[in-house]
Amino acid sequence: MKPAAKFLLAATSALLMNVDAMAAIYTFGTPSQALPANLGNGLTGQLWSNVAAGTDTLAQAQTIISGGFATANFRATTIDYPAGAAGSTSVFATYGAVLDPTAQATLDNTSVLTDDVLNTVMRFAGFFGVQNAGEVWTFHLPSDDGSAVDIQGTRVLDNDGIHPFGGPSTTVEFSAPGLYAINVLFFESQPNDWGLELRGGLNGAATTTALTDRLYTLVDYATPDDDRLTSIRGRVPEPGMLPLLGAALLGAFGFLRRTHR
Repeated sequence: MKPAAKFLLAATSALLMNVDAMAAIYTFGTPSQALPANLGNGLTGQLWSNVAAGTDTLAQAQTIISGGFATANFRATTIDYPAGAAGSTSVFATYGAVLDPTAQATLDNTSVLTDDVLNTVMRFAGFFGVQNAGEVWTFHLPSDDGSAVDIQGTRVLDNDGIHPFGGPSTTVEFSAPGLYAINVLFFESQPNDWGLELRGGLNGAATTTALTDRLYTLVDYATPDDDRLTSIRGRVPEPGMLPLLGAALLGAFGFLRRTHR
């Protein structure tokens, strides 16, 4: 084979390898809703503090999330805990020491600020905003202990179990612009360290936790039938209250009929 032909073959092979390397592992094409005109302001952060010791798996954490209201809710402009450059901190640090100022200012239950971060479950819920068709994102999820990322109900990152700070990466292609439902789950049940980050990079860029513009809160953008809202006290009537609300509405309707005769 002539040198020029060998060079062309090698260049073609390298190009194909680069294309393969950029191929996304997951592809989503149907957003939950259209992209708003405004940029995002973060996800809805939720925490369940002082959960049962031995909550060592994501399945156990999900059972706690599904079983009742969060201890506290807040706005998470980024998922970078402890806030700052450190990837992890002691499990005996308090939430007052690890949450950033925005999270602390938006807490609906400030009593958790004195709770330590051991034996806790967290969820960050809302939507990921895609501005252009064909965006390919690299997501990285280091944590101590277990964590996961679900997009449109599909688990794209699974970092389950008890382990030191670290975690997997994946690539996700979004073939249409819009808002895509996202959940980030996390639990901590074992000493000695605690930490969680969600990092993302667009089209091969270095990953970063500075994703605020692409994150849209659950409480501001979810439709009323989004079942993730049921974990937030006051957002959806409790099942036991529905008969009482119905009776109250019927009574009010009857009163209005009598007063208009």
